[in-house]
Amino acid sequence: VLPERLLSSQASPEHRPRPGVSASELGQYPPERIRNFSIIAHVDHGKSTLADRLLELTGTIQKGHGAQYLDKLQVEKERGITVKAQTATMFYKHTVENPESHGTDSSSYLLNLIDTPGHVDFSYEVSRSLAACQGALLVVDAAQGVQAQTIANFYLAFESNLSIIPVINKIDQPTADPDNVKAQLKRLFDIDPSEALLTSAKTGQGLSQVLPAVIERIPCPPGNCDSPVRMLLLDSYYDEYKGVICHVAIVDGAMRKGDKISSAATGRTYEVFDVGIMHPELTPTGVLYTGQVGYVITGMRSTKEARIGDTLHQAKTIVEPLPVI
Repeated sequence: VLPERLLSSQASPEHRPRPGVSASELGQYPPERIRNFSIIAHVDHGKSTLADRLLELTGTIQKGHGAQYLDKLQVEKERGITVKAQTATMFYKHTVENPESHGTDSSSYLLNLIDTPGHVDFSYEVSRSLAACQGALLVVDAAQGVQAQTIANFYLAFESNLSIIPVINKIDQPTADPDNVKAQLKRLFDIDPSEALLTSAKTGQGLSQVLPAVIERIPCPPGNCDSPVRMLLLDSYYDEYKGVICHVAIVDGAMRKGDKISSAATGRTYEVFDVGIMHPELTPTGVLYTGQVGYVITGMRSTKEARIGDTLHQAKTIVEPLPVI
Protein backbone atom coordinates (compact mmCIF):
# COMPACT_ATOMS: atom_id res chain seq x y z
CA VAL A 1 0.00 0.00 0.00
CA LEU A 2 1.30 3.45 -0.80
CA PRO A 3 2.56 5.37 2.23
CA GLU A 4 -0.02 7.56 3.92
CA ARG A 5 2.20 10.60 3.60
CA LEU A 6 2.28 10.26 -0.19
CA LEU A 7 -1.47 10.02 -0.43
CA SER A 8 -2.42 12.80 1.95
CA SER A 9 -4.17 15.72 0.34
CA GLN A 10 -1.66 18.09 1.94
CA ALA A 11 1.98 17.24 1.29
CA SER A 12 4.02 17.44 4.46
CA PRO A 13 7.26 19.47 4.56
CA GLU A 14 9.35 16.30 4.56
CA HIS A 15 7.57 15.01 1.46
CA ARG A 16 9.93 13.59 -1.10
CA PRO A 17 9.30 12.08 -4.53
CA ARG A 18 9.20 8.27 -4.22
CA PRO A 19 12.36 6.50 -5.40
CA GLY A 20 10.31 3.75 -7.05
CA VAL A 21 6.85 2.30 -7.53
CA SER A 22 6.41 -1.45 -7.80
CA ALA A 23 4.27 -3.42 -10.22
CA SER A 24 2.12 -4.65 -7.33
CA GLU A 25 1.45 -1.05 -6.28
CA LEU A 26 0.41 -0.07 -9.81
CA GLY A 27 -1.81 -3.15 -9.93
CA GLN A 28 -3.90 -1.69 -7.10
CA TYR A 29 -5.27 0.94 -9.48
CA PRO A 30 -7.97 -0.45 -11.79
CA PRO A 31 -9.34 1.98 -14.40
CA GLU A 32 -12.09 3.04 -11.97
CA ARG A 33 -9.43 4.66 -9.78
CA ILE A 34 -7.47 6.33 -12.58
CA ARG A 35 -8.04 9.80 -13.99
CA ASN A 36 -6.21 11.10 -17.07
CA PHE A 37 -6.46 14.85 -17.55
CA SER A 38 -4.80 17.87 -19.12
CA ILE A 39 -4.58 21.53 -18.23
CA ILE A 40 -5.44 23.83 -21.13
CA ALA A 41 -5.12 27.60 -21.14
CA HIS A 42 -4.13 30.71 -23.03
CA VAL A 43 -0.42 31.48 -22.68
CA ASP A 44 0.52 33.12 -19.33
CA HIS A 45 -2.77 32.27 -17.62
CA GLY A 46 -0.93 30.13 -15.06
CA LYS A 47 -1.13 26.63 -16.49
CA SER A 48 2.45 25.58 -15.67
CA THR A 49 2.30 27.10 -12.18
CA LEU A 50 -0.95 25.24 -11.48
CA ALA A 51 0.63 22.00 -12.71
CA ASP A 52 3.55 22.53 -10.34
CA ARG A 53 1.26 23.21 -7.39
CA LEU A 54 -0.65 19.96 -8.04
CA LEU A 55 2.63 18.04 -8.23
CA GLU A 56 3.68 19.62 -4.92
CA LEU A 57 0.28 19.00 -3.32
CA THR A 58 0.54 15.27 -4.02
CA GLY A 59 4.18 15.08 -2.93
CA THR A 60 5.32 14.19 -6.45
CA ILE A 61 7.91 16.98 -6.37
CA GLN A 62 9.42 19.00 -3.55
CA LYS A 63 8.27 22.53 -2.91
CA GLY A 64 10.75 25.16 -4.04
CA HIS A 65 12.20 23.03 -6.84
CA GLY A 66 12.89 26.06 -9.01
CA ALA A 67 11.75 26.35 -12.61
CA GLN A 68 8.37 25.03 -13.65
CA TYR A 69 8.81 21.30 -13.55
CA LEU A 70 7.06 19.98 -16.62
CA ASP A 71 8.64 22.57 -18.91
CA LYS A 72 11.72 20.51 -19.75
CA LEU A 73 12.72 21.81 -23.14
CA GLN A 74 15.12 24.73 -23.09
CA VAL A 75 12.90 26.81 -25.37
CA GLU A 76 10.08 26.43 -22.84
CA LYS A 77 12.17 27.73 -19.97
CA GLU A 78 13.50 30.64 -22.00
CA ARG A 79 10.16 31.74 -23.42
CA GLY A 80 8.03 30.65 -20.48
CA ILE A 81 5.58 28.74 -22.65
CA THR A 82 5.00 25.01 -22.84
CA VAL A 83 6.00 23.52 -26.18
CA LYS A 84 6.44 19.76 -25.91
CA ALA A 85 3.90 17.77 -23.95
CA GLN A 86 5.13 16.09 -20.76
CA THR A 87 3.31 13.78 -18.40
CA ALA A 88 3.48 13.11 -14.68
CA THR A 89 1.82 10.47 -12.51
CA MET A 90 0.51 11.50 -9.10
CA PHE A 91 -0.99 9.47 -6.25
CA TYR A 92 -3.78 11.12 -4.29
CA LYS A 93 -6.03 10.06 -1.43
CA HIS A 94 -9.61 11.23 -1.92
CA THR A 95 -11.97 11.35 1.05
CA VAL A 96 -15.75 11.55 0.72
CA GLU A 97 -18.60 11.68 3.21
CA ASN A 98 -20.43 8.39 3.80
CA PRO A 99 -24.04 9.20 4.77
CA GLU A 100 -24.75 5.60 5.81
CA SER A 101 -21.92 5.34 8.34
CA HIS A 102 -21.97 9.08 9.16
CA GLY A 103 -18.23 8.97 8.58
CA THR A 104 -15.87 9.22 5.64
CA ASP A 105 -14.49 6.83 3.05
CA SER A 106 -11.03 7.22 1.55
CA SER A 107 -9.64 5.75 -1.65
CA SER A 108 -6.31 6.37 -3.32
CA TYR A 109 -6.30 7.39 -6.98
CA LEU A 110 -3.70 7.40 -9.71
CA LEU A 111 -3.83 10.72 -11.55
CA ASN A 112 -2.02 11.26 -14.84
CA LEU A 113 -1.44 14.91 -15.66
CA ILE A 114 -0.74 15.11 -19.38
CA ASP A 115 0.67 18.56 -19.97
CA THR A 116 -0.30 20.46 -23.11
CA PRO A 117 1.28 23.39 -24.94
CA GLY A 118 -0.40 26.73 -24.39
CA HIS A 119 0.76 28.54 -27.52
CA VAL A 120 -1.21 28.89 -30.74
CA ASP A 121 1.55 27.28 -32.81
CA PHE A 122 1.16 23.96 -31.04
CA SER A 123 -2.47 22.93 -31.57
CA TYR A 124 -1.36 19.54 -32.94
CA GLU A 125 0.56 18.90 -29.72
CA VAL A 126 -2.55 19.82 -27.74
CA SER A 127 -4.69 17.45 -29.81
CA ARG A 128 -2.43 14.47 -29.25
CA SER A 129 -2.20 15.17 -25.52
CA LEU A 130 -5.99 15.35 -25.26
CA ALA A 131 -6.31 12.01 -27.08
CA ALA A 132 -5.06 10.29 -23.92
CA CYS A 133 -7.38 12.22 -21.59
CA GLN A 134 -10.97 11.97 -20.46
CA GLY A 135 -11.07 15.48 -19.02
CA ALA A 136 -9.36 18.85 -18.89
CA LEU A 137 -8.93 21.80 -16.55
CA LEU A 138 -9.72 24.94 -18.56
CA VAL A 139 -7.64 27.65 -16.85
CA VAL A 140 -8.66 31.29 -17.33
CA ASP A 141 -6.90 34.36 -15.90
CA ALA A 142 -9.29 36.09 -13.47
CA ALA A 143 -8.21 39.52 -14.71
CA GLN A 144 -7.69 38.94 -18.44
CA GLY A 145 -10.65 36.63 -18.93
CA VAL A 146 -11.22 34.42 -21.95
CA GLN A 147 -8.61 34.92 -24.70
CA ALA A 148 -8.16 33.55 -28.22
CA GLN A 149 -6.29 30.44 -27.16
CA THR A 150 -8.83 29.75 -24.40
CA ILE A 151 -11.47 29.48 -27.11
CA ALA A 152 -9.33 27.36 -29.44
CA ASN A 153 -8.36 24.94 -26.66
CA PHE A 154 -11.92 24.72 -25.34
CA TYR A 155 -13.16 23.54 -28.72
CA LEU A 156 -10.29 21.04 -29.09
CA ALA A 157 -11.35 19.54 -25.75
CA PHE A 158 -15.07 19.83 -26.51
CA GLU A 159 -14.67 18.06 -29.87
CA SER A 160 -12.70 15.32 -28.09
CA ASN A 161 -15.74 14.78 -25.81
CA LEU A 162 -13.74 15.61 -22.69
CA SER A 163 -15.26 16.63 -19.37
CA ILE A 164 -14.21 20.24 -18.90
CA ILE A 165 -13.64 21.79 -15.47
CA PRO A 166 -13.31 25.60 -15.57
CA VAL A 167 -10.61 27.01 -13.27
CA ILE A 168 -10.54 30.78 -12.79
CA ASN A 169 -6.94 31.40 -11.73
CA LYS A 170 -4.99 34.38 -10.34
CA ILE A 171 -7.88 35.49 -8.13
CA ASP A 172 -5.28 37.16 -5.87
CA GLN A 173 -4.66 39.86 -8.47
CA PRO A 174 -5.99 43.36 -7.64
CA THR A 175 -7.78 43.51 -11.00
CA ALA A 176 -9.30 40.03 -10.73
CA ASP A 177 -12.98 39.89 -11.68
CA PRO A 178 -14.08 36.26 -11.39
CA ASP A 179 -17.78 37.10 -11.78
CA ASN A 180 -17.08 38.67 -15.16
CA VAL A 181 -15.09 35.60 -16.21
CA LYS A 182 -17.94 33.33 -15.11
CA ALA A 183 -20.28 35.38 -17.28
CA GLN A 184 -17.88 35.00 -20.22
CA LEU A 185 -17.70 31.23 -19.74
CA LYS A 186 -21.49 31.04 -19.69
CA ARG A 187 -21.92 33.25 -22.74
CA LEU A 188 -19.18 31.68 -24.88
CA PHE A 189 -19.24 28.04 -23.82
CA ASP A 190 -22.54 27.61 -21.94
CA ILE A 191 -20.60 26.62 -18.80
CA ASP A 192 -22.65 26.89 -15.61
CA PRO A 193 -21.04 29.55 -13.35
CA SER A 194 -21.41 27.23 -10.35
CA GLU A 195 -19.01 24.76 -11.98
CA ALA A 196 -16.05 27.18 -11.92
CA LEU A 197 -13.27 26.69 -9.38
CA LEU A 198 -11.64 29.88 -8.05
CA THR A 199 -7.90 29.53 -7.47
CA SER A 200 -4.58 31.25 -7.12
CA ALA A 201 -1.80 28.89 -8.12
CA LYS A 202 0.62 31.52 -6.82
CA THR A 203 -0.74 31.72 -3.25
CA GLY A 204 -2.33 28.26 -3.08
CA GLN A 205 -5.83 29.64 -2.52
CA GLY A 206 -8.54 27.24 -3.66
CA LEU A 207 -6.15 24.51 -4.80
CA SER A 208 -7.53 21.93 -2.36
CA GLN A 209 -10.72 21.70 -4.45
CA VAL A 210 -8.99 20.98 -7.78
CA LEU A 211 -8.04 17.29 -7.47
CA PRO A 212 -11.34 16.29 -5.80
CA ALA A 213 -13.09 17.92 -8.78
CA VAL A 214 -10.86 15.93 -11.17
CA ILE A 215 -11.87 12.69 -9.45
CA GLU A 216 -15.56 13.49 -9.15
CA ARG A 217 -16.18 15.15 -12.53
CA ILE A 218 -13.85 13.37 -14.97
CA PRO A 219 -14.72 9.79 -15.99
CA CYS A 220 -12.28 6.93 -15.65
CA PRO A 221 -10.48 5.76 -18.80
CA PRO A 222 -12.30 3.17 -20.91
CA GLY A 223 -10.62 -0.08 -21.84
CA ASN A 224 -10.63 -3.83 -21.44
CA CYS A 225 -8.21 -5.17 -18.84
CA ASP A 226 -8.48 -8.73 -20.22
CA SER A 227 -7.73 -7.94 -23.88
CA PRO A 228 -4.28 -8.15 -25.50
CA VAL A 229 -2.32 -4.98 -24.89
CA ARG A 230 -3.09 -2.00 -27.11
CA MET A 231 -1.68 1.48 -26.52
CA LEU A 232 -1.57 4.94 -28.05
CA LEU A 233 1.85 6.42 -28.78
CA LEU A 234 1.66 10.01 -27.53
CA ASP A 235 5.18 11.32 -27.88
CA SER A 236 8.82 10.29 -28.11
CA TYR A 237 12.28 11.69 -27.64
CA TYR A 238 15.82 10.42 -28.01
CA ASP A 239 18.01 9.79 -24.98
CA GLU A 240 21.74 9.39 -25.51
CA TYR A 241 21.94 6.46 -23.10
CA LYS A 242 18.52 4.78 -23.34
CA GLY A 243 17.67 5.34 -27.00
CA VAL A 244 14.13 6.30 -28.01
CA ILE A 245 11.77 6.80 -25.08
CA CYS A 246 8.08 6.64 -26.00
CA HIS A 247 5.24 8.10 -23.95
CA VAL A 248 2.20 5.83 -24.19
CA ALA A 249 -1.34 5.49 -22.88
CA ILE A 250 -2.46 1.90 -22.28
CA VAL A 251 -5.96 1.49 -23.73
CA ASP A 252 -6.40 -2.29 -23.29
CA GLY A 253 -4.54 -5.02 -21.47
CA ALA A 254 -1.15 -4.70 -19.77
CA MET A 255 2.41 -4.26 -21.03
CA ARG A 256 5.26 -5.93 -19.17
CA LYS A 257 9.01 -5.84 -19.43
CA GLY A 258 10.09 -8.59 -21.82
CA ASP A 259 6.89 -8.47 -23.89
CA LYS A 260 7.03 -8.24 -27.66
CA ILE A 261 5.00 -5.39 -29.16
CA SER A 262 4.35 -4.35 -32.74
CA SER A 263 3.61 -1.08 -34.49
CA ALA A 264 0.31 -0.95 -36.39
CA ALA A 265 1.81 1.76 -38.64
CA THR A 266 5.06 0.04 -39.66
CA GLY A 267 4.56 -3.62 -38.73
CA ARG A 268 7.90 -3.65 -36.91
CA THR A 269 8.18 -5.69 -33.72
CA TYR A 270 10.13 -4.68 -30.63
CA GLU A 271 10.99 -6.08 -27.22
CA VAL A 272 10.01 -4.08 -24.14
CA PHE A 273 13.33 -3.41 -22.39
CA ASP A 274 11.98 -0.98 -19.80
CA VAL A 275 8.54 0.29 -18.84
CA GLY A 276 7.28 2.59 -16.11
CA ILE A 277 5.71 5.88 -15.10
CA MET A 278 6.91 9.47 -14.92
CA HIS A 279 6.88 10.18 -11.18
CA PRO A 280 8.05 12.74 -12.04
CA GLU A 281 11.23 11.34 -13.62
CA LEU A 282 11.35 7.96 -15.38
CA THR A 283 10.39 5.44 -12.68
CA PRO A 284 10.62 1.77 -13.77
CA THR A 285 7.67 -0.38 -12.69
CA GLY A 286 8.05 -3.40 -14.96
CA VAL A 287 4.43 -3.08 -16.08
CA LEU A 288 1.71 -0.65 -17.14
CA TYR A 289 -1.97 -1.58 -16.82
CA THR A 290 -5.17 -0.55 -18.60
CA GLY A 291 -5.84 3.18 -18.31
CA GLN A 292 -2.33 4.03 -17.16
CA VAL A 293 0.06 6.44 -18.86
CA GLY A 294 3.81 6.04 -18.84
CA TYR A 295 6.90 5.33 -20.90
CA VAL A 296 8.34 2.37 -22.77
CA ILE A 297 11.85 1.75 -24.10
CA THR A 298 12.05 -0.81 -26.90
CA GLY A 299 15.38 -0.34 -28.62
CA MET A 300 14.02 1.92 -31.35
CA ARG A 301 17.02 3.61 -32.97
CA SER A 302 15.32 6.78 -34.17
CA THR A 303 12.26 8.82 -33.21
CA LYS A 304 11.21 8.40 -36.86
CA GLU A 305 10.19 4.86 -35.90
CA ALA A 306 7.93 6.25 -33.18
CA ARG A 307 5.01 7.67 -35.12
CA ILE A 308 2.83 9.93 -33.00
CA GLY A 309 -0.70 8.55 -32.87
CA ASP A 310 0.46 5.02 -33.77
CA THR A 311 -1.12 2.00 -32.10
CA LEU A 312 1.41 -0.29 -30.42
CA HIS A 313 0.02 -3.72 -29.63
CA GLN A 314 0.88 -7.25 -28.55
CA ALA A 315 2.97 -8.91 -31.25
CA LYS A 316 1.38 -11.61 -33.40
CA THR A 317 -2.15 -10.45 -32.61
CA ILE A 318 -4.58 -8.69 -34.91
CA VAL A 319 -6.01 -5.55 -33.30
CA GLU A 320 -8.04 -2.64 -34.53
CA PRO A 321 -5.77 0.43 -34.61
CA LEU A 322 -6.84 3.28 -32.37
CA PRO A 323 -8.20 6.40 -34.09
CA VAL A 324 -5.30 8.35 -35.59
CA ILE A 325 -4.66 11.71 -33.94
